[in-house]
Amino acid sequence: MHDINWWLMTAGFVLGLLLTFAFMIRRVKREVPVSVAMSRGGAARIVRGTAATAAGGAAAAKLAGGREPYGAESARVGAGGSGPAGWTVKGNEESMLYHTPTSPNYERIVHDVWFKDEESAQRAGFTHWGKGGR
Repeated sequence: MHDINWWLMTAGFVLGLLLTFAFMIRRVKREVPVSVAMSRGGAARIVRGTAATAAGGAAAAKLAGGREPYGAESARVGAGGSGPAGWTVKGNEESMLYHTPTSPNYERIVHDVWFKDEESAQRAGFTHWGKGGR
């Protein structure tokens, strides 16, 4: 291989490597996570970094949102999973499904919000557990 221009092959290899790295590397904007911290008094406060986006701030505000996250006929889960007296519809914000007492696993459902009735859950954008989810 000493008769072949080895330097040309080496230059081609290095140029290929440089081009590969140039297309792989791109500018990344720094994202700071937004979270909700609970104070000792039970009140939620938004904790975010300086570069948090407006959408992230809105999401945290929704999480911190108090007792009525989806309107007057919804309530956050209380201590021990309790809800307002007489409210039997449970909602899971991750799956956006709501569960009624007829759900086979109603007692074991992990829920984030209570609804007054099924209509309230549907108005909030939740889907009945029997009709599937995402």
